This record gives sequence, C-alpha cells and structure tokens, in this order.
Amino acid sequence: MQLYPYQQRVKDIILAGENVVLQAPTGAGKTRAALVPFIEGFFDRPDTTPRKCLYVTPMRVLANQFYAEYRELAARYQRLHGRQLDVRIQTGEQPEDRRFEGDLIFCTVDQFLSSYLMMPYSLPYRLANVNAGALAGAYLVFDEFHLFDPDAALPTILHVLRQLHGLAPFMLMTATFSSAMLQSLATLLQPAQVVTLSAAEIAAINTRGGQPARQRVWQVADQPLQAAAVLAHHQHASLVICNTVRRAREVYAELKQQAPPETEVLLLHSQFLPDDRRQIEAKLRSRLGVSSQRQQANLIVVATQVVEVGVDISVEVLHTELAPPASLIQRAGRCARYPGDTGTVIVYPVETYVPYAFKPDEILKHEMDATLAWLKERQGAVFDFDHEQELVNAVSAARDQNIIAGIQADRHNRRASIQGCLEGQRAGASRLLVRDVDSRLVLIHPDPDQLLASPYDAVGLNIPLYSLRSMGKDWLQRPTDAPWRVRRLDESDAGDQAESNRPLYRWVDVHDSKELAQSAIIVVHPALAGYSAHEGFSPETGNLPFISTLPPARPLIDRPRSSLYVETYAEHIQRVLDAFQELVLPELRFAASALECAAGWSPGSVLRAAWLACLFHDVGKLSKGWQQWAHAYQQAIGQPVAKTIALAHTTFDFQNPTHRQAEREVSRSTPRPRHAAEGALAVAQILAGAFNISHEKELVQAILTAIARHHAPFVQDCQAFSLVSEAGNLIQNTLQFLPEEVNYSLNINDLWVNSHHHQQFAELLIKPTSRYGWIAYTLLARALRRADQRGTEMGAGQTLP
Repeated sequence: MQLYPYQQRVKDIILAGENVVLQAPTGAGKTRAALVPFIEGFFDRPDTTPRKCLYVTPMRVLANQFYAEYRELAARYQRLHGRQLDVRIQTGEQPEDRRFEGDLIFCTVDQFLSSYLMMPYSLPYRLANVNAGALAGAYLVFDEFHLFDPDAALPTILHVLRQLHGLAPFMLMTATFSSAMLQSLATLLQPAQVVTLSAAEIAAINTRGGQPARQRVWQVADQPLQAAAVLAHHQHASLVICNTVRRAREVYAELKQQAPPETEVLLLHSQFLPDDRRQIEAKLRSRLGVSSQRQQANLIVVATQVVEVGVDISVEVLHTELAPPASLIQRAGRCARYPGDTGTVIVYPVETYVPYAFKPDEILKHEMDATLAWLKERQGAVFDFDHEQELVNAVSAARDQNIIAGIQADRHNRRASIQGCLEGQRAGASRLLVRDVDSRLVLIHPDPDQLLASPYDAVGLNIPLYSLRSMGKDWLQRPTDAPWRVRRLDESDAGDQAESNRPLYRWVDVHDSKELAQSAIIVVHPALAGYSAHEGFSPETGNLPFISTLPPARPLIDRPRSSLYVETYAEHIQRVLDAFQELVLPELRFAASALECAAGWSPGSVLRAAWLACLFHDVGKLSKGWQQWAHAYQQAIGQPVAKTIALAHTTFDFQNPTHRQAEREVSRSTPRPRHAAEGALAVAQILAGAFNISHEKELVQAILTAIARHHAPFVQDCQAFSLVSEAGNLIQNTLQFLPEEVNYSLNINDLWVNSHHHQQFAELLIKPTSRYGWIAYTLLARALRRADQRGTEMGAGQTLP
C-alpha cells in the first residue's frame, strides 16, 4: 500500500535520524506513519537504526488494537524477509512483556514511565532496575500525546526525551493539540520537526476510494445524560460515553430496563478482565466496524473513555458527557468515522467533572465549561478537522501555553523529584511523575496465600486509586461474616530476601482506606466484591463465582522460587557470559554505540563494560562467609561438595521441606552474607585499571553500581568481607570465557580481598545527576540481570560430578 505524502515525509525525517512532532486527524494513518520507518530500518538497515521500538499510548485499548494489527503485519514481513520481528504488548491488563524484551512493544504510558523511574508497575520491587535500560537506544513513539496527564506524565516524558537526546529517536503524535502547543513542544525538544497535513491532503484521505467525505453534526443537550434521551434518538447504532465507570453502570442499568427487547445493550469499561474486554471489542467491530452491516444493527453501546481511541467502529449517534475538547474530538471519531458516513454528536452537561477535575476552581473544569459554551453557539453545525482545530485553539490554547510555561518553570523541581525516585524515594512518585489516576491491581480470593508464589501474575482488575479508596471505605464498613475484609501486599523484605530462598511476600490487613496506596496489589474477600463477564468488576456485589488465579500458561515473574541446582563458580560465570552473548548482546549493540558517541567514550567501551559486569558479578560469593554457608547447606541436605570447590549456587527445591528446613537451620548458625555490593568493591581497582579512568570514570562507576545492585536495586552500603585465598586464581580462570577483544588490561592482582573500610562505599556508585553514567548503569544493570537470570536457568538440571 502506497504511503500518503505526509507519511513519506515522516519516514524520510525519522530515517535521517531526526525527531518528529506530528499532528494529523483521526483515521489519517498516524500509526503507520510512525512504524513504517522503524520496520523498514529493522529489516533493511540493521546496523544504523534502533533494534527496539516502544510505542507508548495513553490507554490500554489503543495498545490492544495496534498490537493485534501489527502482529499480523510482522508475520507478513517475517515471511518476506525470513527474519522475525517480535511484536509484544505490555499493559496492566496484558502484561505479556514485563521486561520489555520484544522488538516492537506496545505499552501504556504508566508502564513506560514507571520503568524509566525504576518503579515498574509490571515487576516486583527487587526487579526495579531491569526495565530502564530498554529505553536508551530504542525508537520511542508517543501516540495521542494530548491525552497524557499535563501535570504528571507530560512533563516527565519531556524530561526523559531530553535525557535520552541523541540516544533514542522519538516521534510525538496527536490530533488535537493547539498550534501553540505544537510549536512549543518542537522548541522544547530541539531538534524536532513539526509535520502537519494540508487541507488538500486531509480531503484526499477523507475521500479515498472515491467516496464522499464523512459528515458529523454537533448538538448540545440541555440536561445531563439519561437513558430516555438515548432511546429517543436511537435508530440502528448508538454509542453512549460516560466519564466514569460508575456513571456507565448506572446508564447501562437504566437502558437495560427501558430499552425494547429487540434492542441489544452492551457495556464496556476499563474494569473488565482482558479476555472479556477483547470479546466485547471484537463483537463491536463485527457489528459496527468498517466491513459490517451497520444499518442492520440494533445496538446501544455504553462505554467510558476506553473507546475514545483505538476501537475502530462507527455509529449514527454518539451521546457523550461533557469532557475536555481533545477528548470530545476523539470520541466524535467513533461517529460517522468512515468515508460516506453521516452522524450526530450530542454533548451533555455534567453535574460532576470527575475524573478531569475534582475541585471547583480547577482549570480543566473551566475549560470544559468554555467548551460547552462554544458548542452551544454553533448548535447544529457540521464540523470538519478545521472546525475541530478552531475549537481546540479557542478553548485550549491558553491552557496549553500555561502547561508549557509551568513545565519550564518547574524543570528543576521535577528533575530533583525524578532523581530522588531513581534513588529509591518512591513516596508519592506515581502521582507526581506518572499520572494522578494511579491504579492498583485488585484481586478477589478467599485464601490469598495461594497467590503468594507470584502475586504480580495473579488475574485481577486494575482500579484507579481514587475509585479504590471509596470502594475500600465500603468494604471496611459493610456488614459481613467474612474472616477478613481487605489486605495489601507487603514486599518490604523483598530486597533483602532476594538472595535467599525464603518467601518474598506476605499479606497485611488493611484497616484504613488510606493504606491502599501503600501497596501495588490489593486483595478483597469475595464476600464483599465480585466480577461478571457482562458487567465487569462489581465492588458492591459479593459471592460471585470468580476468584483470582495464577495463570499456568505463561512463565511466572518469580522464577527464583523454581528449583536450583548446585553449580560451581566457574560454571555459573561461563553460563552467564554465554547467555549475555546469545540473549543480551543483540539488544545492547545499537544503544551502546549511541551512548559511546554521545558521551565521548572510546568505541566498544560500553559493550566491554557489559562483558566485565557479567564476568565479575558474583565475585562476592568467593568470600569465606558465603562459601562456608553454601558448603554447610549442601552438607545439611545430604549432598556435600568438596571444600576445595567454589560454589555459585546450591541445590534448592522450594517444594522440598528438607531443603527449606536446612536453609533455616544453617542460616541461624551460619548466616549467609550478602555478596553483590561486596563483589563490586572487591573488583573496583581491577575495573579502574581496565578503562581510561580520566575520561571513563562514570562508566567504571556504572559497572560497579550494576554489580552492586543486581539483586537489590537501591543498595547503598557494603558489608565487611574476606575472600577465600584462591579467589584470584578462580577469577583468573574465568577470563578464558571472554572474547579476546574484551580480555585486556585486566590485572587480577588488583583484587581487593579484604575490606573493613566500607563506610564510604556509596561514593563509588553512580548518581542520577550523572547523565551518561546513569544511562550506562541502566544499560549494564539490564544486561547483567537478564544474563544472570538466563545463565541460572541454563544451569538448572546440572550437577557436579
């Protein structure tokens, strides 16, 4: 299919290594414009273009649609080129790529930003530093940019793009930013080119195939939205969009009672399980999509913002509660969507402005009121893209300018907040830096201990925190015979426990709804809340059949709870290095080269740093204390190993009570010491001598930080240690596993075998204030942790002779 002229312009700019801010109408092919340069570069320019693309959306439904569409397209490219383009999705409801390991990843903005901020919503606390390194060197696309929270997500995204300037080409796309906002963004993100469409281009797209242009008539109602008004205007296909799930449930219930039997009423909102939502969306596309017989339908759909973007349907009448102009225009895109269609958009006043404004003096409330007044003056008008832009410029331009001015004025405070978050100061970070509508995973189960094996994998609902608080108050007060009401996940010991085989999680009873913000996962007793496939999450209705489960189909996050087998130090290092070469190196090459160029480091230095991080990551296990513990444990389980053999892993089966008992008893008499930070300190002088320390000191600090934090992501201290006498020889013997171009200037005699002076260890670690050093740390931490995990898996089943 031939590209539209503007799509060709975008492709040329992106492949030239420049950045784009694109404004184009709904239905004009923005997604194709963004992805064609990446896909062509992936197959045709493998050495000069990014190997990974993160396509960031404001809403899960948009990610779902693009994922389905481009997974099919990738299959066609694979047949054509004989190579795979790994397309994945990562959202709260479809966490299929929690570690951002795909080539083309569709994700929501909260998944993206939380990963950058080292508090990934998709991963437990101890894995906080795994995902950040996936961003540098990737091609970043932000779709429907106008829908990102202007107080939280938007300024944080702009900070990220400035930090990754020169390392991650990007594209911002929108249909409804004001002209002032477009130019301001381009200025803030210099260099970035603004691409817009001419009137002739828009007309050609809207009349493609020789059909007449679509036509929408806009009207304004006098009273808030009610079921009777919907039924009065209904012909064949009607869509009702409410601003909250609660309102959608209310209108749906009214329509179910009042609609004639032959009229089907469907409900769609964010609080459905993924499979049920996909079934409803598929049904909508089959009944109301581009190839459907819409004139034969008799269907009313009640929905929330989940249909604003990404659901490719067209109805005759759209009933929508008042929202900001950008949202109204997006909603209108579901009415008379296709060439030749005609339809009516009816906007209803609201009594409450939630979720856009919670207080009477908030600017979005005033903007919504101004929008309603502007529309009333044009009652019954037919709007095209120019009219929509007129609305945005008239109502939103002032706020857009204030947003940019506020972002500029608050840059230093935001930078400080982000840097604090990167160092582990998470309190309030989600609301301040990602979005105010913070969500929690809500599970339903009578015995939630059954989910502790991997609670982040459990099937549940993502509920906004502001909604969850009111639900929590009701659950804590409602009469019930249940033995408990609400619990939250406590993983406060996960960082310390990560190097052991003890449980990582526990449930803590919730006594006040304010406590719900303290955990990523909440569980409610099924006597108080339930779920149904037709209406979704029902916080007021208990004793329904659904309970949360751990899905058997995909690997669980908490792989350390699987069996481990005794493994020598040399065997483990060799397997980790093999895993690095096979799994990690292909992803790392482009990002490493871009970082070396930007930071002025010598060619190949970042890749060498990654090899050495993997080589030295477990040197701390060569301490006398760690080896004493490992051998005592093997003795306790009846599988002793000769004391002359240095171990990296011990045999452990979580299901084996003998192993669990031995681990507890040995740890009481011979506590297992930490090893990650201790190993980093032990090899600090070796690494300092292996690089040009005058120019690459930050890179050396990044390696030390990656090693120190390959189990606990925010460790700042180091315990005293003493390595075994043969440690130097053991490390020397592992150098054979390195490529020749890496194995130079390594003086193992610089190994620090004893340390009691560890109080100033934190000074060796890289800080977020070091731009390139911190980016190097994220790349190295990701590389090391992925290689270490894969290497450990490779060692499963291997035993000593």
